[in-house]
Amino acid sequence: MSGRQLRIGVLGAARHVPTSLLEPLKKNRDLSALIEVVALADQSEAESSAKKWGIKRAYASIEELLADPEVDAVYNVLPLALRCQASVLALQAGKHVLSEAPLCSNAREAVVLQRAAEDAGKVMLEGSHPSCHPVTKRLREMVMEGKVGKVDRINVVLPVGITLYGSAVCAKVGALMGVGSYCVGLIRLLAGEEPRVISAAAMRSTEHPDVDVSISCDLALPSGGVAHFSCSVNPEATEDRPAAVTIRGCDGVIQANEWFLGKGKTANTIALEMFENSGEKHVEILDTKNVDVRDTFYYQLVGFADEIRHGGSHGMPWDYTMNRATPSDAVRNLALIDAIYRAAGFQPKATLNPPAAPYDRIGLSKL
Repeated sequence: MSGRQLRIGVLGAARHVPTSLLEPLKKNRDLSALIEVVALADQSEAESSAKKWGIKRAYASIEELLADPEVDAVYNVLPLALRCQASVLALQAGKHVLSEAPLCSNAREAVVLQRAAEDAGKVMLEGSHPSCHPVTKRLREMVMEGKVGKVDRINVVLPVGITLYGSAVCAKVGALMGVGSYCVGLIRLLAGEEPRVISAAAMRSTEHPDVDVSISCDLALPSGGVAHFSCSVNPEATEDRPAAVTIRGCDGVIQANEWFLGKGKTANTIALEMFENSGEKHVEILDTKNVDVRDTFYYQLVGFADEIRHGGSHGMPWDYTMNRATPSDAVRNLALIDAIYRAAGFQPKATLNPPAAPYDRIGLSKL
């Protein structure tokens, strides 16, 4: 792939493909020099979506796209229940994979995906786009630098209305899988340690009682602090509320808004209040170029392309050096999500479409 663009095929015709893939490429020349979208596969909407989005080739099946020698990598935006199976097929076909988050339905599926990526020798990243943004990385640096001392509490709020993800998607996967997985990943990233669940509470959908329309959770950090997140896919509960993260320590408070998409007036702004200096407040504005067009999806795509190029230089692309959203990290995310479901009175998401052997089991136990 050296010297030419990374050619991506899209698995699925999800509504957010323009936002998460096509618009960042269109608005950023440096990114379009790295990546080209060449194909789309969808059982029912391939032709119409490819034409509408300006994608060269349309396939009615995943297998047809994966057989295309001009596709180097895939962006998997298929429904959650199909994601693991399709990603394994892509890896076996020799394609790198960037998958919608969460990576799959449960921690057991994440384990077999990690194994499949290592066996294939291909890059597989979970699309945890907020973790790719410079503001999120700076927040982690500030925690490690001890800007607020020992962390006592991390609070994450992510109100995402149905208009963003589509009512059909939210009706099937719920708040925790639809958007809460990003909260879980952000807390683990900022804390730098593995939390355990204290308690969780969810509001059930009246139409689909096994689906959560909102959820909140308290987590214990091994170092002694606590973390809390709440998220909702109820549009009435999300009006005029920013996606906010607050990190409170013994010496101060760090706060950032708009962390989910990296857009908005305060997208590059971090507020720091220092207790030891009589509540002195500082505002740090990251000097990132083209803030209006370089959102979290832009940085995610740059990271994906760079990881593939870097891995190819030493033959071990799964030895990730520039990204956190690896299969092994997804295993930990989904193990925590499974535990949150149980604490909230739900069962973890079941495997409905297992991949083919040998990735249909862990040891002697089938998925």
